[in-house]
Amino acid sequence: MKFYSLTNDVCDAAVLGPDYQSAREIGKIRLGADGLYVRSGLRTYYIPYTRIKRCFRRVMLVPAKLCCGKGEMPMENLVLCDGEKELASVAMPGTRAAKALMEELRARIPNAEFACPKKETQEGEGDAT
Repeated sequence: MKFYSLTNDVCDAAVLGPDYQSAREIGKIRLGADGLYVRSGLRTYYIPYTRIKRCFRRVMLVPAKLCCGKGEMPMENLVLCDGEKELASVAMPGTRAAKALMEELRARIPNAEFACPKKETQEGEGDAT
């Protein structure tokens, strides 16, 4: 199996293979001893835990046609960031899986932040004084 890095880190496939096989699977994500793995199509991406500085859940409301009219369905995503940018946004199968994954990540990455970054106000926004 070939692994693709989400960062500039390069690891040996001989090390990543056994870690991937023994990892806990939640949706498209596997939590190994040394890193996090994401399946996307036929590719498997990895990121070492040491590179994750922030992770949080992003819930997006997607418009949907239901049998009795229109509505919105919530879509859960896990967002992984390093110190500078977003590395990945991974769709989760549901709220329960997303919450379980966040608890597991809190235990594995105690130094990371687990909150969405604050939105900065742009020029011209805010209080009119």
